[in-house]
This record gives sequence, C-alpha cells and structure tokens, in this order.
Amino acid sequence: MSVYGIGSVICYILGGVVADRFPSKYLLSLGQVLTGAAGFLFAMFPPYPVALGISFFWAFAGSLVFWPTLINYVRNLGTEKEQGRIYGLLEGLRGIISTAVGLGIVAAFNMAATEALGLRSVIILFAVINIALGVITFLIVPYEKKKPVNEQGEKVSAVKQFTAALKLPQVWLITISIFCTMVCFICLGYLTPYLTGVLGASAGFAAAIGTVRTWGLQIAGGTSGGVIADKIHSCSMTMIFGFLLTAVGFGVMAFLPASPTVLILATVLMFVFGLAIYVNRGVYFATLSECGVPGSLNGVVVGFASALGFLPDAFMYTIIGSWLDTYDAATGYRMVFVCAAVCAVVGLVACILMFRIS
Repeated sequence: MSVYGIGSVICYILGGVVADRFPSKYLLSLGQVLTGAAGFLFAMFPPYPVALGISFFWAFAGSLVFWPTLINYVRNLGTEKEQGRIYGLLEGLRGIISTAVGLGIVAAFNMAATEALGLRSVIILFAVINIALGVITFLIVPYEKKKPVNEQGEKVSAVKQFTAALKLPQVWLITISIFCTMVCFICLGYLTPYLTGVLGASAGFAAAIGTVRTWGLQIAGGTSGGVIADKIHSCSMTMIFGFLLTAVGFGVMAFLPASPTVLILATVLMFVFGLAIYVNRGVYFATLSECGVPGSLNGVVVGFASALGFLPDAFMYTIIGSWLDTYDAATGYRMVFVCAAVCAVVGLVACILMFRIS
C-alpha cells in the first residue's frame, strides 16, 4: 500500500495535466483495461518485487489515467447549477456498485475449494469487471477533442496551468477540505472495532452496523448530499453543515465513558456524522465550479487536490495503528476521535472561507 500511496501522489498531479489534454473516452477506458490486465498478472501470485511493481502500475492506471479524467468528465455532464447533484450521484452510484460487486466477490470466495483459490478467483473477477467496464466505457462515452487553452482561448503549457491554479486561494481551501474529509472518513472506519473492543458490542451487532456504515451511508449520504447542495445552491454550505455535525459527533464520542451503557448512543452518533462525512465526500469536487475554478484548470486542480487531499490514505492508518498499539483501547480510540474532531473543525473553517469566495 505504501508503494501504491506514493505512486498515487505523483500520478494524481500528472493525471490532472493528462486529463486536460487527451479525450476522456480514451483515458477512462484505458485506465480500466490496464487495471484489469495487471489484475490477471497479480492473480498468478508473482514474487514480491513484481507485486510491488504491479501496485505502482495500478497507481499509474487508476490515479494518473482514470481518476482525474473521471472527475473532469463528470463536471461537464451538468450545468453549473447541477454540480452537487451529479457529483453526489457519482458517490451514491459508487456505493451501489461497491455493494453489488462486494456481494459477488464474497460468493466467489466462498465457492472456492481453498483460500488461495478463493483469493485468485476474487482477483480475476475484479480484473474481468474492470476490462468489461473499460470496453463499455469506450463504446458509450462520446469523443471530444481537447486543447489546453485558457479562458481567452490561448494555448497554455502545463507549467502555466499549475502556476495559475496554485495562485487561486480556493484551490488550497478545496484541497484542505478534501484532506480533512479523508481523515474523518478514515477515523470513521475505526468505529466498528471501538463498539466491540471498548463498548462490548456483539460480533453480529458490529457486523450489521459495519455493513450499513460502509455501504448504506455511502449510497444515502452521497446522493442526498448532492440534492441538498443543489437545493440550497451551495456545495460549500452543505459541507459546512457536514463538518459541523462531524466535529460535534466525534467530539461527543471522545468524551463518552468506556461503558456498554452508551452503546446505542454511540451507534446513533456514528450514523449521524457518518452520513455527514459521506455527504461531504459526495460534493467536495463540486465546489470547484462553485468557487469559480476555470474549466481550463479543472484537470490540473483535480490532480493537485487529489494528490494532497487523499494523502491521509498513505499515513493515517499507520499513525492510528501506533496509537492503538501504544495506549489502552479506550485511550487510543479517544485519540482517534479527537483527531477527527480537530480535522473537522479545520475543514469547517476552510469551507466557510470557500463560501465567502463563492
């Protein structure tokens, strides 16, 4: 994962430049096909150095070729007044597809004779799905010719695009809001082991709660967040409320006693601020349009914001793991909740400033 994380940081930035220069039809389909092709090689359980190389290649295919192009393409699917809805729908559909694929993956694994065969079946299934989606994408996404030009129609270099983007304060605020959302999202994933390890929830209860948190909240939060943002005509204001609920929720969690008596309260809180986190995930890229980021810089800004905004994926799990290993369970999880609450406050401030700009 470290190789993939480091590779992704580099590839996100380069991918923004590529997304502004090449047709989305080719990049979206190519990214998926390359991901699937590498999956077949990974299913052969190659030596460790080769596995590391595949991880970096996946970073290239997903973070350079596919992701910035996807976000760039989605912006052009709707008008300026529909950005929240289309990005929210993207997040909601990702949740639905993840649920369906996840169920299929579990079935494929359980049907295998051994764990090794089960793992191989899962990897091959993922590879086939990616390649199939790549072919479908190539067939249905229309071709559009791209030229890297500014708002005046003048051709610009990648260096000039980056320079122009980094001079915009809203680009940094958007990046901060994504970074803080990702930290809160990662911390949200530790709620299920907290319920079992500290509050004494049963394994069955925790499994059910974890399923709803992972799939249900993404579908409901992402979709509803986009609708709300368009209804109130502000994605940044939607995120303000999302960060406010998240900060309060994690703040309360940090001071709850480590007792089974607060299990139901903790579960309700998790659903409330968990939904708020997915709402923010659904609309944070929609703020580019609202904050006046020029369409000519969209790919570059998406790449830059993704590289720094998704950076917590590369280090937060290690930090949280060290907390949980160093301190007793209650103290370790309390540190996780405080970290999330602080990041939510920082994100709240960033979104307030974004709202003033918009």
